[in-house]
Amino acid sequence: MRVRGAGMIIRDGKMLVLAYDYPKGRVLAIPGGGVHEGETLAESVCREFAEELGLTVRIGDLRYVGDMMAQPKIPQTVHVVFDAEIVAGEPVLNRNETSAAEVLWLDLAELGSVRLYPAINEAIQADLEKAQADTRYLGDCQRREWA
Repeated sequence: MRVRGAGMIIRDGKMLVLAYDYPKGRVLAIPGGGVHEGETLAESVCREFAEELGLTVRIGDLRYVGDMMAQPKIPQTVHVVFDAEIVAGEPVLNRNETSAAEVLWLDLAELGSVRLYPAINEAIQADLEKAQADTRYLGDCQRREWA
C-alpha cells in the first residue's frame, strides 16, 4: 500500500494544481507524493513542494483522507490531504522532479468540471459552500478513468 501526502493551497479563490496529460485526457493533481522512509506525512508534502515547484510551504490542518483501490500497475493508495500555505517562493515547475505538463491556479468555480487527483472535487465544493471545512474520511476517492 502506498501513502500519498498532499497539500491543498487556496489563494484568491484559486487552488494550486499540477496538470498532467494522459492518453485519455488531462488530469489536475493536488501537489504531493509518496512518503519516504523516516519522513512524516507533513515532511513529505513539504519536500514534494520544494522539489517539484521550488516552494517552501507550511502544513496546516488535516483536511481529507481517501482510498484508491489497486488497479493493474497502480498500487492501492491512501491519500492524506492537508491545508497548506506558501511561505516562500512562487510555483515554478521543475521538470527534473515531475512529469507534470504545467502548474496552474484552478478557479474554484471550475472544480465540478475537471478531473482531479485524488477525486475529492465534491468534498472541496461542499466545504466551500458551507464556508467551513470539515476534516473527514472520504472513503473511495477513485476515479481513474484517465489511467
